[in-house]
Amino acid sequence: MSKLKIYGGAASSFVRTVRMACVEKGVDYELMGVGDGSIAALKEAEHLARHSFGRIPSMEHEGFVLFEAAAICRYIDEAFDGPALQPSDVKERAVMTQWISALNDYVIPSCIGGLARHYAFPSGPDGKPDMAVIEANTPKVIAHIDIIGKALEGKTTLTGDQVTIADLFLLPVFFYVGNVPDGMRFFEGRENIGRWWHGMVERESYEQTRPGPPPAQVEKKRAS
Repeated sequence: MSKLKIYGGAASSFVRTVRMACVEKGVDYELMGVGDGSIAALKEAEHLARHSFGRIPSMEHEGFVLFEAAAICRYIDEAFDGPALQPSDVKERAVMTQWISALNDYVIPSCIGGLARHYAFPSGPDGKPDMAVIEANTPKVIAHIDIIGKALEGKTTLTGDQVTIADLFLLPVFFYVGNVPDGMRFFEGRENIGRWWHGMVERESYEQTRPGPPPAQVEKKRAS
């Protein structure tokens, strides 16, 4: 069987989600760059043949090509042996799907698009983060984190006790939130999220897919 190929950059939260799914399942994979790594490379014909919308991640396995992180994760879970990443119970599986959708539609746009991305790719005066945009978006970030904290009441994962694809979507997002300047303030006093976080970062899939050396803020959170 040929090695599964994942196309995209290691810094992408969506790419990391797919890579974590591979590690959780014990699937041997190869992370492939897209052209020269530029935004323009995503629109080149070679990549558009793998992802019609010119985004990441995409996947190739034995001639089968697939794009979108949720679809790729489901394929990995169902095509390979290993611990299940989707609940067998129909209601819990529906909750997992609910959270994947909610994270993609609401939480990732606020936490990544409206916060972390502005620090990673500053667009304000003098090449600095646009603090007006960040501050305007901050109440939404807090509200979304509170919603997740409430959902985790009495649970160790988003669906109950089983780590699922939904948790693999959330972890990279909170990783980046915690690494913006003073980002840990978003999690202070939120015990449900802290419990979930500590359980997730001890997993091998977290360790193997970190996009770089563990920042001091993340290490501080793990030690608290």
